[in-house]
Amino acid sequence: MNIRRHGRTDQRGFTLAELLVVIAVIGVIMIGILTLLMTGNQSYLTGANQAEAQAAARAALERITLDMREAGYGPLTDQNCNPPTPPAFCFNAVVNPTNTAFTLQSDWNGSGAIQPGVVVQLSYCFGGPCPPAAFTNVNRGEQITYSLAGGNLQRQESGVDAQAQILITGVQQVAVGLDCGGALIANPAIFQYCDANGQAVANPGATPEQIRMIVVNMRVGVQNQPPAIWQAGAISVTMSDRIRLRNRLQ
Repeated sequence: MNIRRHGRTDQRGFTLAELLVVIAVIGVIMIGILTLLMTGNQSYLTGANQAEAQAAARAALERITLDMREAGYGPLTDQNCNPPTPPAFCFNAVVNPTNTAFTLQSDWNGSGAIQPGVVVQLSYCFGGPCPPAAFTNVNRGEQITYSLAGGNLQRQESGVDAQAQILITGVQQVAVGLDCGGALIANPAIFQYCDANGQAVANPGATPEQIRMIVVNMRVGVQNQPPAIWQAGAISVTMSDRIRLRNRLQ
């Protein structure tokens, strides 16, 4: 750096010590900015992953709830299949219940028997009488199975799905969840089965006719992303719900 003073040129410049101080100050400032950016990015990633996991768990619970609300439908009977003499055309709304799986049944075509797949006419007409064009044929399965396999919650509709369809991945048991009465308990099963009085069915596999409600407790993580992408913002959410059968009230 040349500075002209009183008719002569000043040849002085920065010393090595001054340069090192400036570099150190700039380095500290850059490290602070980088730390701030990384913290903000991780906070954003954590929030986005939490929202995504919550949305996935909520969508799965809404799907289960919809199927549960319809389970047990049958125009030929609304009675309970209580042994030893169940009424004619009787079927259980829930069969094969375990801690990680269950099957829902409905007699959509009113045949008096549960069939794998049937064709049901649905009307898009309100207030009737409905013209023929208001009806459409829909393929429905009279059994819907929910199961947990390899951490994946799956749904399969008989006569419709050739194989089980994955709803959500990374499903785990929760540390604390709801029981049949709505109280918090430790390490509940993912699926619990309750009777009309809000008590746990002692042996649901042997007495499925007693089931009036299913309690779902599950912990869900980020969906469909490699761990290397989301590990810094790894998050899991807990979802619990108690779903009552509408077609089996007694």
